[in-house]
Amino acid sequence: MIRVSRFVVADFTGQRGSVYFEAGFAVAIGLPVIWLCRKDQLADVHFDTRQYNFLTWTDDNLENCRDGLLERIEKTIGRGGS
Repeated sequence: MIRVSRFVVADFTGQRGSVYFEAGFAVAIGLPVIWLCRKDQLADVHFDTRQYNFLTWTDDNLENCRDGLLERIEKTIGRGGS
């Protein structure tokens, strides 16, 4: 499904290896990746990804994450049509 996507949202919370693979694949084929991580785990992301602008979230403020994600998507690929 990554090949037919317009962008990828990758949440690195928990440091799952498959997320690194999928985000890397998306980058390799030229897709924009929106990088997410729970704020208390941001220091744990692999050093090879630290140059990316991660959107962070906390359990007690998911609404802020939702709003930030929407804004990041719109800035990355534009606003959807009606």
